[in-house]
Amino acid sequence: MKALVKETPAPGLTLREVDVREPGPGEILVKIRAASICGTDLHIWRWDHWAAGRLRPPVITGHEFTGVVEAVGPGVTTPRVGDHVSLESHVVCHTCYQCRTGKGHICQNTRILGVDIDGGFAEYATVPAENAWVNPPDLPWEIAAVLEPFGNAVHTVYAGVGVEGRTVLVTGAGPIGLMAIAVARASGATLVVATDLQPYRLDFAR
Repeated sequence: MKALVKETPAPGLTLREVDVREPGPGEILVKIRAASICGTDLHIWRWDHWAAGRLRPPVITGHEFTGVVEAVGPGVTTPRVGDHVSLESHVVCHTCYQCRTGKGHICQNTRILGVDIDGGFAEYATVPAENAWVNPPDLPWEIAAVLEPFGNAVHTVYAGVGVEGRTVLVTGAGPIGLMAIAVARASGATLVVATDLQPYRLDFAR
């Protein structure tokens, strides 16, 4: 299959042919239909200080993606072959204290698809079945590809005391900030104020 790979510790990415990994126990094979570009992917492409301190090439990049389940590994009952799925990018260990006490969202050993392990800028991706969220089959691929960052926006808006009838300040009108504006409006905020230093982002917010 074709995949976009960070092959060496240097700027850029390489489009190359790689083998498709068959799903093992608890895993699924997804045929990728769409992917979106996160700011993290730009860090990786540029090979800046953050990327140099985090990545261990080679790795297939991309952590915001969607597709169709092509095959399932042993023990997988859901999702099923043919399901349309979006992928959660955080892969947890299930063995640390946090995981064993029901707090896997703060797993000590979290690995991220497309950063620590192979991701979705490819024709296929093999991922844990538990990281797949089944979508309605009529959900457009371009929307399904951004459910992971959209989830960040929803979580942020609902993490506080509630926005109904309140004024909300969104600091930073990047993609997730724009999503947070929409979530806050849909959730009953009376006024949403957005700030940013980039004029083109403020235009998007307007």
